[in-house]
Amino acid sequence: MSEEVYEKLREILDRHPAGCPPSPEIREILKTFFTPEEAEVALGLGFRPFPLEVVARRAGVEPEEARARLESLADKGVVFAREKDGVWGYALLPVMPGIFEFPYMKGLDPETRERLTPLWKSYLPKLSREFGTPEVSFSRIVPIQEEVESQPGVLPYDKVYDMIDKAKVVGIGRCACRELEQKCDAPREACMLFDETCTYLVERGFGRYLTKEEMKEKLREFDRAGLVHQINNVQERLTFVCNCCPCCCGLLRASLEWGNPNVFTSSGFVPENDPDLCTGCGICADERCPVGAVSIEEDTAAVDESRCIGCGLCVTGCPNRAMSLRKKAEAATPPATTAEMGMRILQRKGKLERFMELLQP
Repeated sequence: MSEEVYEKLREILDRHPAGCPPSPEIREILKTFFTPEEAEVALGLGFRPFPLEVVARRAGVEPEEARARLESLADKGVVFAREKDGVWGYALLPVMPGIFEFPYMKGLDPETRERLTPLWKSYLPKLSREFGTPEVSFSRIVPIQEEVESQPGVLPYDKVYDMIDKAKVVGIGRCACRELEQKCDAPREACMLFDETCTYLVERGFGRYLTKEEMKEKLREFDRAGLVHQINNVQERLTFVCNCCPCCCGLLRASLEWGNPNVFTSSGFVPENDPDLCTGCGICADERCPVGAVSIEEDTAAVDESRCIGCGLCVTGCPNRAMSLRKKAEAATPPATTAEMGMRILQRKGKLERFMELLQP
């Protein structure tokens, strides 16, 4: 029974837009976080919060037993929990962002870390092939707002500070990718959290609250450190801001190393160099560009727009302000909402009907 329950759980997780392809690694990962009894009650969950009584009924478990198992899973960071109007609701988390990141944010005991780390390093390239479609990317690159807000044609979803201001609460946690890879000395506390997910994670010890001004200053700090800012690819609201290095980040590596061009989309901006101000120092090419899109030719910087992701790091790192960002004439328009993004991805993958079943209590 125990082997069967893990495969059933994996199959449910695979209905999410992020996917959960079969492999020996994911089976062992699920076993690490879910006891057979916890996996059994997790089969009663969907991808939106259901009241305890609904989960218990769907799972065939007594409510108090279901509550104990769900609270254990929520404390481990593999099931979402929230209180709304005095009623607790529980939902499945996707593999990413969720089951992978949250336990690393909270911290793993040495034995669990030693067990999980090789499993995730092997599984993430397989999982990342599921992210996005040619029409709809999973995430989107954004530059910091100072570099684009005065540009003509800038849209509200291009202004990351304004999107932060729309959130109810904001916070920050440790970057799971850098915790996993341990490859660089970039800031570890760099995963930005919003609204219900922020409340859930902070209240259970996975992160801490920030003020909105503190978050904006953190973004500027991460920009100075040469980190790429990625957000969920929608117009509506922020659900995450990742501040990414190309050596550790699962999303950047999915595109740059593991061959999935659908993971993220460009910011819609490209840098322009003013040759009268450029000294050919090479900082933009050698220290700032994460994708090798800038080179020094005849003592001045040149940008390969076909490789550029529009992160703006070459602009903010230029000591002479020779670089600036301009809006592309044609840029991809993000889906309006998270729901629209998910539905479009699922429809393209032929998973929409099966996913919708999990939204019904």
